[in-house]
Amino acid sequence: MKKIISGVIAGVLLIGGASAFAASNNLIGQKVQGLFSIEKNGAKIADAVIINGSAYAPVRSVAEATGAELTIEGKKIIMSVDGKTTITPKSALLLNLNSQRDQVIREIAKREAGIQNIESDVIPTHEQLAEELANNGTLGKQQLGLVESLKKQIVEMKSELVTLNQQLVEIDAKIADLLK
Repeated sequence: MKKIISGVIAGVLLIGGASAFAASNNLIGQKVQGLFSIEKNGAKIADAVIINGSAYAPVRSVAEATGAELTIEGKKIIMSVDGKTTITPKSALLLNLNSQRDQVIREIAKREAGIQNIESDVIPTHEQLAEELANNGTLGKQQLGLVESLKKQIVEMKSELVTLNQQLVEIDAKIADLLK
């Protein structure tokens, strides 16, 4: 069980670490958004930096901590776990991109569900309440104000959807380039 967990940890950390090597030209001048401590069994083994939402960890430290064999051939870093699994920067970057893609798809689904809920349930309920309270000046106006606020929120959510869909297209293009 510990070998499986170590393998999973190694894979996750390699996604960030190896992709840092593969995409290092794109990272030059980027702002570090955070610093995470990488630990194994409660002992710190290295620090990973967060840039553009991705963790970048030192591959050698991660390899040593997980017992993986690390070899370098030209500009390729190869990690082997139990002599069987090979993870290259390209495959790690592909895993990272697929993970980002899945996350963006989940965010799109969440936004779409939120918009659907507000449009079909929340706004009609508050519009009906506003009609019922129309004769009660202040409360009716407050409900109408809430409806307008909800409509603005929908516009913002739809704008976020456009951005998320653009991110999805960019990720898909990067995946397609890697698979060429």
